[in-house]
Amino acid sequence: MVGVRLVPERKLYSEKEIACSSDAVALLSKELGEYDREVFCVLHLNPKGLPLSASITSIGELTSTLVHPREVFKSAVLSSAACIMLLHNHPSGNLSPSEEDIKTTERIAVCGRVLAIPVVDHIICAEHGYISMRSYGYEHLFDDSENDLNKINESELPEIRLPDDKDEDYSSLKISREVNGKKMEIPLTRDELSTAFFEQQRIWDESYVRNFLSDLHKDKEKRLEFKTQNGIAINSILKSDKTISRISAEMRRKADKYGMSDYEALEEAVQEKAAELDRRRKEKSRER
Repeated sequence: MVGVRLVPERKLYSEKEIACSSDAVALLSKELGEYDREVFCVLHLNPKGLPLSASITSIGELTSTLVHPREVFKSAVLSSAACIMLLHNHPSGNLSPSEEDIKTTERIAVCGRVLAIPVVDHIICAEHGYISMRSYGYEHLFDDSENDLNKINESELPEIRLPDDKDEDYSSLKISREVNGKKMEIPLTRDELSTAFFEQQRIWDESYVRNFLSDLHKDKEKRLEFKTQNGIAINSILKSDKTISRISAEMRRKADKYGMSDYEALEEAVQEKAAELDRRRKEKSRER
């Protein structure tokens, strides 16, 4: 038997409804403004739009941060949020959404539809202003086509095909369907998304592992430290798709079983795989 509960660190001193992006910025701009690097924050709202809580899910570097849907929705579920609003800062001052910002928003919005915790907006803040991605030309990322989807006969739903390219994102997949006699390009249904979600989780996990190892490899000091500690080079892990796949699977197993953060689980999984590869290398050396 296990139990989880949310332990608040600070109260959100607001009883004002979050009716637009400026309300969210007014509530959290001071919090985000204290950081000199990218910070990703999730604001949890009740059915009336009142703020329940907020959670900083990721703190990155000057120009980027890794954000995983699992971390985003962990606190949202514990807060019993009816919907969420995403916020992150651009210390550079450039308010234009990056390609990664768009993909991350899309991915999280898809997960929100699966969990019935919709993402209502993603706000990008900087020292001299902010933008709402919903109002900036990306409203299609947040659209809920549920009303149209409910009119579709189950027998007409197309077969889901997994993407050939492992970098392809399910969240951008739309299928042409006939709804009330009219052809429409609409997103996958919730059932289809649920099926696709687990495959997308694997794709994202492998990307997360690859980015982590690539960052280590680019840093000369960390690269040398890794080889000294583990007996093998990071590149020997990075160049093997099979090894990355096994590390990502072990990371997910540890995170789900032991309640570890993805980062903690990834560090352990990498160390264990490095030790295993080093042991095999030494065994082959002795055989020769």
